[in-house]
Amino acid sequence: MNYKAILLMLSFSLASCVTTPAVDDTKTYYSDQELIAAGATQLMGSDIVGAFSGNTLYGKYVDHTKSEQDPNANRWVEFLSSDGRVAYYDFTQLVQGTWQIRTNLICFNYQFEIPQPENCFVVYGLGDRHFFISTRQQTTGDVVTMVLGRKNGNAAGLELK
Repeated sequence: MNYKAILLMLSFSLASCVTTPAVDDTKTYYSDQELIAAGATQLMGSDIVGAFSGNTLYGKYVDHTKSEQDPNANRWVEFLSSDGRVAYYDFTQLVQGTWQIRTNLICFNYQFEIPQPENCFVVYGLGDRHFFISTRQQTTGDVVTMVLGRKNGNAAGLELK
């Protein structure tokens, strides 16, 4: 077989391969509409549990001023125990709390010194990233934070009470 025939067969076989579009990991998404336009899908309750329960999440809050910041600013780490307890660390303080699924939302209650209301989020997935969308009246539809990575178990060794 000659080289031209081999190249022709190789090009036909490569053309028939199905590929998924590459996700731009450097892009910041600010709304659920931007995520949907980029091809993100909403996670349902059992998908959220499967993605987060028993894992340490590494994330970053989204800066809606769209200003350039220190790439390490607004970082956080959180362990979501499979029994509903949470240990959250924002590199300033460690906070205990709980998490649960309510229909297709993930909801958190933290034990801050000044009590705060429960905070629930819609979760979207795009590539290997997860995005938490606000359900609060003032910020509904805004991306609040994104999960940049996750590891099995309490990988960061956060104290869980």
